[in-house]
Amino acid sequence: MGRISPQPRDARVVDAREEDKMKIQILLLGGLLCLGAAAPAQTTSQNAKSTQQSANRMKKASAVSGQSITGCVDQQDGHYVLRDVQSDRLITLQPTGIDADNDFARFVGHQAQASGTMTADTLAVAHIGQVSDMCPIGK
Repeated sequence: MGRISPQPRDARVVDAREEDKMKIQILLLGGLLCLGAAAPAQTTSQNAKSTQQSANRMKKASAVSGQSITGCVDQQDGHYVLRDVQSDRLITLQPTGIDADNDFARFVGHQAQASGTMTADTLAVAHIGQVSDMCPIGK
């Protein structure tokens, strides 16, 4: 009379399926949490790399002594030259090996800004960068 009969066999199978579903959901949730924790760590690593690159650029900029000249790059008598847009003076560009941008050939026919140490009409180039694809007419 007060006896409770055990659950039918089908009910136990359903409970086992529900239990399996819950286990899978818990595993998926745990995996998502791990991925969520890894994403900020990756962003932090990328930010640290970006900060280091910025610091390296600032070191290069502070190492640049002397002048910065803007003009059109050309090649004359086997030397690369820059015609200063302000004074129209022709300045010989001398590579220093400090910066990989000393490959002057790619700047020929373009307006560029070069910085470095000036001696007479020669600029020992520490850095050069393109200002414009074309040189101003008449310069």
